[in-house]
Amino acid sequence: ISLPALLISGTLILGFTSCKKESSDIVSPTSEVSSAQSFNLAETEDNNVQIMADQAQSEGNVNLRMQPIDNSSVDLITSCAVITRDTASTPKKITIDFGTGCPNAHGDIRKGKIITTYTGKYRDAGTVIHITTENYYVNSNKIDINKTVTNNGLNDNGNYTFSIHSVRTVLYTDGTTSTSTADKTREWIAGASTPHDFTDDVFRVTGTASHISRTGVVYDATTITPLIRKVDCHQFVSGDVKIVRHALKTRYCVIDYGTGECDDTATVTLDNGKAYTIDLKLH
Repeated sequence: ISLPALLISGTLILGFTSCKKESSDIVSPTSEVSSAQSFNLAETEDNNVQIMADQAQSEGNVNLRMQPIDNSSVDLITSCAVITRDTASTPKKITIDFGTGCPNAHGDIRKGKIITTYTGKYRDAGTVIHITTENYYVNSNKIDINKTVTNNGLNDNGNYTFSIHSVRTVLYTDGTTSTSTADKTREWIAGASTPHDFTDDVFRVTGTASHISRTGVVYDATTITPLIRKVDCHQFVSGDVKIVRHALKTRYCVIDYGTGECDDTATVTLDNGKAYTIDLKLH
């Protein structure tokens, strides 16, 4: 994995998404699905920003691509971005500037900047990496990300671990916003021995997150079993998360990301025992 590959795609904080519920509940299924999609948008782009920041630091470009899934292109990055590396400053700084618009092969257009500072070498214990966005848009959605990643060194299994705190706000074209905050620990369990190939990286993620939807509904999420993220997959491939929704009536559900397959779905079981499949793709 590339230098900060560890931060790479697992950044999808925990891939948390809200639970759908029966029509008798305070929030309609339509509103609930919208909340799930808006949260997943923040999670997904948070992940993409991490990938691009990692690539810019380790390779000096953002042209690398994730592997395709289900015959769909996963060209997340664009070649027209301008990379500026300031290694004389303290801390060191890298800026990815998409200018007034950089389209990718997927049809998405990014504008604005991603700014990364780092206090030391990626694999050194104690190194702190800070990632922010500046007037950053994906298509018509303005996405503000403020993320701090701290290298905790090697654990008893000989794997690098990192503490991550991330705050994301999405401003939509209709003027509504959604906000999410996450604190997690990521363990780099595979791919560390191949520093120039981040597609074989695998991370184990645990932690908590909170999300305020576009309609003001508050959700809290906690990992039950560690989430596993393969960098060359869109979503987490296994693990369980408990989601609690705080409204007129508190409800909860458990999201199961599967048994290791690369797909864009998860199984959600409500507190009444009903189960259904949710689409995790970016909307």
